[in-house]
Amino acid sequence: MRALVRLPFRVELARQLSQWRVRIALGVLALLPVVVRIALLVGGPPPARGTDLTALAQQSGATFAAFVLVLTGGFLATLVAALLFGDLIAGEASRSTLKYLLTVPVPRVRLLGVKVRVAASLLLVGLVALTAVSLLVGLLSYGAGGLQVPGGPRLGFGDSALRLAAATGTAAAGLLWAAALGTLLTVVSDSPLAAAGGVVLGSILSRILDQIPALGDLRVVLPTHFSSAFQSFFESPVDLAPVASSVLSGLIWAIVLGTLAAWRFSRKDVSG
Repeated sequence: MRALVRLPFRVELARQLSQWRVRIALGVLALLPVVVRIALLVGGPPPARGTDLTALAQQSGATFAAFVLVLTGGFLATLVAALLFGDLIAGEASRSTLKYLLTVPVPRVRLLGVKVRVAASLLLVGLVALTAVSLLVGLLSYGAGGLQVPGGPRLGFGDSALRLAAATGTAAAGLLWAAALGTLLTVVSDSPLAAAGGVVLGSILSRILDQIPALGDLRVVLPTHFSSAFQSFFESPVDLAPVASSVLSGLIWAIVLGTLAAWRFSRKDVSG
């Protein structure tokens, strides 16, 4: 019997970075702040009056970074997560490399685990890069002023940086459901685009259902119900209740869908 081996993290990292979908997804996150800055230049000065981040985006570098994160932390971030996780197994299957990859004596669940950890690391790096580049672009464009809280005070730069970091982490936690659903769909489907599309469709349906008041408290089980919880760090005072709910909801969805994905992949027929 062949001895079981471990698939090195760095090997899987190189494999995923070699895929054009992954490079494009990460590139979009890194370049988006520049695109937003150009759009603001083309659009001219902000409205004379306004108390939301859209009107305040050009007040300071930290406020610009918060504005970009709000723009990205919802649907676009979900799309990036869908592309990263939808490609994990379905991408291998579509390239006819999955059956050869499984000839290496690595347990299937361990193989899936390494792939998920790499994809999660790339997603987190992408979100951190988004915030860092946004802050850099904002500082160069609007100066080193702190975050202007809508309808509230102007924060110091140090406090603003901490809030941006906390908001980025919360936004990442809010994507756990998308990562887990993408992992489940990638082991079910042989098409990475179909797996990614399933995550996007799930996001759209969840957001639509979340707008139906008749559902009442049932809406808290929807995966996107707390998708804007990270914006609590751009308010004064900060309300941590939705942040905790977002993290808890993400963990529950990740455990349930991740367990189903591992169970399904351990029984997946890849002989074809």
